[in-house]
Amino acid sequence: MQLDSGRTNRRRSTDRLIVRPRLHDGAVTNLHSLPGSAVPRPIPGHAALRYDPWLDLLENWPEVIVRIESLPGRLLGELCYPIIALKAESSPAQRRCTLAHEIVHLERGVRDCGQWLAREEWYVDREVALRLLPLAVLAPVIRAAGGVEDLTEMARQLDVDTQTLQMRLSLLTSAERRRVRTASMRDIWSVA
Repeated sequence: MQLDSGRTNRRRSTDRLIVRPRLHDGAVTNLHSLPGSAVPRPIPGHAALRYDPWLDLLENWPEVIVRIESLPGRLLGELCYPIIALKAESSPAQRRCTLAHEIVHLERGVRDCGQWLAREEWYVDREVALRLLPLAVLAPVIRAAGGVEDLTEMARQLDVDTQTLQMRLSLLTSAERRRVRTASMRDIWSVA
């Protein structure tokens, strides 16, 4: 594992626009050279609060190349600087989460490919869940669903995979849980 302390203080992107490049299987793409498919489009809802890993990569990691390819087993992504490989068979939500995961590794100075220590993976998964699902984005979906029974549907609405959603739900503090419940009660009474 190589550490590069010069990369750990990268700025996080919370822009109001989202860039979702259309990458084709097996294509190696430098995000600066994308054709018109990378035209930004607004995200409905809390757009200013949404973290977009594609835009973060474009703005803060221009030297990194994303490659969509077949990966073995359950592996969804792999970082081998300057290339991030994403599994071709994964959903767009899984690719979004996996790209955010690999960006957090880059921010932490990890550039080698390979299996990381469980502690590093837990930290990165935690950071990705917090980054992709701030409470202001998560709470309205929990309230609208009336709870967290259908994780698959909630994950679909939030454009994340269920693993990231489960991690974020496990990280909810008691204060955050109270905020969701309190807002939920206000929503019920405001309807009358």
